[in-house]
Amino acid sequence: MKQESMFSVLMLLLFAVLFNGCSANTYDAQVLSYVEPEAPAEDETSIFVFRENSALGSARKFAIIANDTVVDVVTPGTFCNFNVKSGENEIVAYVSGPLMHYRVQDRPGETVYLYCKVGYTTGLFIEEIDHETAHTMMQSFKYMDISKTGKKLNVDYRDFYDNLYK
Repeated sequence: MKQESMFSVLMLLLFAVLFNGCSANTYDAQVLSYVEPEAPAEDETSIFVFRENSALGSARKFAIIANDTVVDVVTPGTFCNFNVKSGENEIVAYVSGPLMHYRVQDRPGETVYLYCKVGYTTGLFIEEIDHETAHTMMQSFKYMDISKTGKKLNVDYRDFYDNLYK
Protein backbone atom coordinates (compact mmCIF):
# COMPACT_ATOMS: atom_id res chain seq x y z
CA MET A 1 0.00 0.00 0.00
CA LYS A 2 2.82 2.40 0.86
CA GLN A 3 4.44 1.81 -2.56
CA GLU A 4 1.17 2.60 -4.35
CA SER A 5 0.70 5.91 -2.53
CA MET A 6 4.34 6.86 -3.16
CA PHE A 7 3.84 6.05 -6.85
CA SER A 8 0.66 8.18 -6.91
CA VAL A 9 2.46 11.13 -5.34
CA LEU A 10 5.34 10.84 -7.83
CA MET A 11 2.94 10.65 -10.77
CA LEU A 12 1.06 13.71 -9.50
CA LEU A 13 4.33 15.66 -9.18
CA LEU A 14 5.46 14.55 -12.64
CA PHE A 15 2.14 15.62 -14.14
CA ALA A 16 2.35 19.02 -12.41
CA VAL A 17 5.87 19.63 -13.72
CA LEU A 18 4.97 18.58 -17.25
CA PHE A 19 1.75 20.56 -17.29
CA ASN A 20 3.41 23.75 -16.05
CA GLY A 21 6.32 23.32 -18.46
CA CYS A 22 4.03 22.93 -21.45
CA SER A 23 1.79 25.82 -20.55
CA ALA A 24 4.55 28.39 -20.08
CA ASN A 25 3.52 31.84 -21.26
CA THR A 26 6.80 33.76 -21.42
CA TYR A 27 5.34 36.74 -23.31
CA ASP A 28 1.85 36.81 -21.76
CA ALA A 29 0.31 35.70 -25.06
CA GLN A 30 -3.45 35.92 -25.24
CA VAL A 31 -6.25 35.65 -27.75
CA LEU A 32 -7.96 39.02 -28.20
CA SER A 33 -10.75 40.45 -30.30
CA TYR A 34 -9.31 41.55 -33.63
CA VAL A 35 -9.55 45.22 -34.51
CA GLU A 36 -8.48 46.32 -37.99
CA PRO A 37 -5.26 48.35 -37.59
CA GLU A 38 -4.60 51.69 -39.22
CA ALA A 39 -2.70 51.64 -42.49
CA PRO A 40 1.07 51.69 -42.01
CA ALA A 41 2.95 54.99 -42.26
CA GLU A 42 4.89 55.71 -45.43
CA ASP A 43 8.15 54.53 -43.82
CA GLU A 44 6.64 51.38 -42.28
CA THR A 45 5.44 47.97 -43.43
CA SER A 46 2.54 46.21 -41.72
CA ILE A 47 3.06 42.45 -41.39
CA PHE A 48 0.46 39.81 -40.57
CA VAL A 49 1.65 36.31 -39.67
CA PHE A 50 -0.76 33.35 -39.71
CA ARG A 51 0.03 29.89 -38.35
CA GLU A 52 -1.52 26.85 -40.00
CA ASN A 53 -4.04 25.05 -37.80
CA SER A 54 -2.14 21.76 -37.67
CA ALA A 55 -1.58 19.18 -34.95
CA LEU A 56 2.14 19.04 -35.78
CA GLY A 57 3.94 21.03 -33.11
CA SER A 58 0.66 22.25 -31.64
CA ALA A 59 1.96 22.12 -28.06
CA ARG A 60 4.56 24.77 -28.89
CA LYS A 61 4.08 28.49 -29.40
CA PHE A 62 6.07 30.17 -32.16
CA ALA A 63 7.77 33.39 -31.09
CA ILE A 64 7.63 35.70 -34.10
CA ILE A 65 10.85 37.68 -34.41
CA ALA A 66 11.51 40.70 -36.62
CA ASN A 67 15.29 40.88 -37.12
CA ASP A 68 16.34 40.83 -33.44
CA THR A 69 13.14 41.56 -31.52
CA VAL A 70 10.27 39.32 -30.40
CA VAL A 71 7.15 41.04 -31.74
CA ASP A 72 4.45 38.43 -31.13
CA VAL A 73 3.56 34.77 -30.60
CA VAL A 74 1.33 32.45 -32.64
CA THR A 75 -0.22 29.07 -31.91
CA PRO A 76 -2.07 26.80 -34.38
CA GLY A 77 -4.99 28.63 -36.00
CA THR A 78 -3.96 32.11 -34.81
CA PHE A 79 -2.50 35.22 -36.41
CA CYS A 80 -0.73 38.39 -35.32
CA ASN A 81 0.04 41.82 -36.71
CA PHE A 82 2.92 44.27 -36.19
CA ASN A 83 4.67 47.11 -37.99
CA VAL A 84 8.35 47.37 -38.89
CA LYS A 85 10.44 50.13 -40.42
CA SER A 86 10.54 49.60 -44.18
CA GLY A 87 13.66 48.01 -45.60
CA GLU A 88 14.84 44.41 -45.40
CA ASN A 89 13.24 42.65 -42.44
CA GLU A 90 13.88 39.03 -41.51
CA ILE A 91 10.74 37.47 -40.02
CA VAL A 92 11.51 34.31 -38.05
CA ALA A 93 9.26 31.72 -36.41
CA TYR A 94 11.26 30.58 -33.40
CA VAL A 95 10.81 27.44 -31.30
CA SER A 96 13.95 26.65 -29.28
CA GLY A 97 15.82 27.97 -32.32
CA PRO A 98 14.93 29.47 -35.70
CA LEU A 99 12.44 27.11 -37.33
CA MET A 100 11.51 29.03 -40.49
CA HIS A 101 12.08 32.49 -41.92
CA TYR A 102 10.97 34.90 -44.63
CA ARG A 103 12.70 38.07 -45.77
CA VAL A 104 10.33 40.97 -46.40
CA GLN A 105 12.01 43.32 -48.87
CA ASP A 106 11.49 47.09 -48.87
CA ARG A 107 7.68 47.57 -48.95
CA PRO A 108 7.00 51.10 -47.60
CA GLY A 109 3.36 51.82 -46.74
CA GLU A 110 2.26 48.29 -47.67
CA THR A 111 0.78 45.33 -45.83
CA VAL A 112 2.38 41.90 -46.16
CA TYR A 113 0.62 38.64 -45.22
CA LEU A 114 2.73 35.63 -44.25
CA TYR A 115 1.54 32.08 -43.64
CA CYS A 116 3.54 29.62 -41.47
CA LYS A 117 2.97 26.16 -42.91
CA VAL A 118 3.37 23.52 -40.23
CA GLY A 119 2.04 20.21 -41.36
CA TYR A 120 2.84 16.60 -42.06
CA THR A 121 2.15 17.09 -45.76
CA THR A 122 2.72 20.85 -46.16
CA GLY A 123 6.19 20.98 -44.59
CA LEU A 124 7.72 23.75 -42.46
CA PHE A 125 8.11 27.12 -44.16
CA ILE A 126 6.70 30.64 -44.44
CA GLU A 127 5.09 31.84 -47.64
CA GLU A 128 3.51 35.13 -48.64
CA ILE A 129 -0.23 35.03 -49.29
CA ASP A 130 -2.52 37.55 -50.96
CA HIS A 131 -4.89 40.01 -49.30
CA GLU A 132 -8.06 38.07 -50.15
CA THR A 133 -6.73 34.78 -48.77
CA ALA A 134 -5.57 36.51 -45.59
CA HIS A 135 -8.93 38.20 -45.01
CA THR A 136 -10.73 34.90 -45.53
CA MET A 137 -8.43 33.27 -42.96
CA MET A 138 -9.11 36.09 -40.48
CA GLN A 139 -12.72 34.90 -40.30
CA SER A 140 -11.75 31.53 -38.83
CA PHE A 141 -8.36 32.21 -37.17
CA LYS A 142 -8.04 33.86 -33.76
CA TYR A 143 -6.02 37.03 -33.18
CA MET A 144 -3.06 36.65 -30.83
CA ASP A 145 -1.16 39.40 -29.05
CA ILE A 146 1.47 39.66 -26.35
CA SER A 147 1.82 42.20 -23.58
CA LYS A 148 5.58 41.68 -23.12
CA THR A 149 6.85 43.19 -26.36
CA GLY A 150 10.24 44.36 -27.52
CA LYS A 151 12.46 41.62 -26.06
CA LYS A 152 15.80 41.95 -27.85
CA LEU A 153 17.71 38.79 -28.70
CA ASN A 154 21.45 38.25 -28.83
CA VAL A 155 21.31 37.60 -32.56
CA ASP A 156 20.09 39.71 -35.48
CA TYR A 157 18.47 37.19 -37.81
CA ARG A 158 18.80 39.45 -40.85
CA ASP A 159 22.60 39.34 -40.44
CA PHE A 160 22.45 35.64 -39.49
CA TYR A 161 20.72 34.65 -42.75
CA ASP A 162 22.88 37.03 -44.82
CA ASN A 163 25.96 35.21 -43.54
CA LEU A 164 24.38 31.77 -43.79
CA TYR A 165 23.62 32.13 -47.50
CA LYS A 166 27.00 33.62 -48.53
